[in-house]
Amino acid sequence: MSILQKYVLREHLFPFVMGFSVVTFLLTMDLLFDYLDLLIGKGIPGLIVLQLFMYGLGWMIALSIPCAVLVASLMTFGRLSQDNEIAAMRSSGVNVLSILVPSIAAAAALTVLLALFMNFVLPETNHAFANLLIDISRKRPAAQIREGVFIEDFDGYSMLINRLDDRSGRMSNVTIYDFHTGSVPTTIFARKGRLSFSEDQDILTLFLQDGEIHEIPDVSEPRKYRRLVFKTHVINISNVAGQLERSDRQVRGEREMNVAALMERIRQLSTQQYVVRRSLTPQIKSLGYGTYEEFMDKFGPPGLGALLEKTAGSLAFWRRWTARPGGDTPPPEFYLPRGIQFTLLELQALDRQINSFKVEVHKKLSIPFACIIFVLVGGPLGMKARKSGLSIGFASIGFFVFYYIFLLGGEQLADRRLLPPGLAVWMPNIVLGALGAILTLSACELIDFSRLRRRTR
Repeated sequence: MSILQKYVLREHLFPFVMGFSVVTFLLTMDLLFDYLDLLIGKGIPGLIVLQLFMYGLGWMIALSIPCAVLVASLMTFGRLSQDNEIAAMRSSGVNVLSILVPSIAAAAALTVLLALFMNFVLPETNHAFANLLIDISRKRPAAQIREGVFIEDFDGYSMLINRLDDRSGRMSNVTIYDFHTGSVPTTIFARKGRLSFSEDQDILTLFLQDGEIHEIPDVSEPRKYRRLVFKTHVINISNVAGQLERSDRQVRGEREMNVAALMERIRQLSTQQYVVRRSLTPQIKSLGYGTYEEFMDKFGPPGLGALLEKTAGSLAFWRRWTARPGGDTPPPEFYLPRGIQFTLLELQALDRQINSFKVEVHKKLSIPFACIIFVLVGGPLGMKARKSGLSIGFASIGFFVFYYIFLLGGEQLADRRLLPPGLAVWMPNIVLGALGAILTLSACELIDFSRLRRRTR
């Protein structure tokens, strides 16, 4: 490696660290208020909150590193261009590609390290993060009780607390539905009250004040209605800790698995999907369809390419059908036996699960590969910008937000089975990679696009 190449690489160091710090800080701000609420509002010990924060840094690092590479490339080559160092290199016979190659090589090394991090470290930090949240809810059940939302964690009860002081346990405007009384729940309203837990955190006691109880004593006689007004009413809910600890940590979510575990889960779901399809075959044949594919062409969900066409065709069909006399009733082929409908719903659910696991597999490779893509995009753009490296560095954050939104959109398309998971996740890299290749070839003067434009005129 030449002295010039080492010099350019050293220039990347400070912008990379700055970009990494700024992006990580911005991502942290999104969860900072939740952490402060646990520390101040819920009374969780500071060491536990700090541990939770450290576990949560895993996914932030995975997103911050590619963005930091983009910031470093734009700022470094923008500064070199602004100070006319790029022009000096070219006048000395140095090809710009020779100073881009070390940056691409460093990005490739980061790609490998980040891929290893996302495959081996990130699933474990996500798993530890989820486990710690469950421990918090078990040791401090009040952390799970929030104001303004219906709480369904207690067997036989559903409650809504309009205002809740986490420190004192005081609450106001409480609504409770008690399902222990039969098919029609008993409704309890209270203007104020207080909640507390036993020493072992296993019994929740609700002290209600100034309220009413509404119930139907006999379901067979719905006209009989009972309304009770109380000054004080006490409800004890037992086995609270066991009910709040609902997650079975023997089973990991897709973001808590490495590639090997994800592939094994995909294989299991695919086998289950095959068995369900086999059970559907006799029912399909009874409707006159020879194969599963032929049946799904008519009743299955459309792909992205056929979605608009089928939607437009369906709208035109319904206009024609409803225009006919008695056209309020759909044609017979719109009906399917309920057993087939349930089987199709099961297949769709399995397909969504398989797609979600495949998306995670591809994300563990596509996000790290974005480091190389951002060098190809950021380097040439920095050379052409000829502006302050600091300002263009902050502008790169907006560029990365565009990439992230593009990635989230691809995930949604894959989850809805409108695009294959691989294409949906790699689509941002494909688009930006093509743009980066064009910009790099132009900046390195390997292809003269101005001459090509003149030839096409």
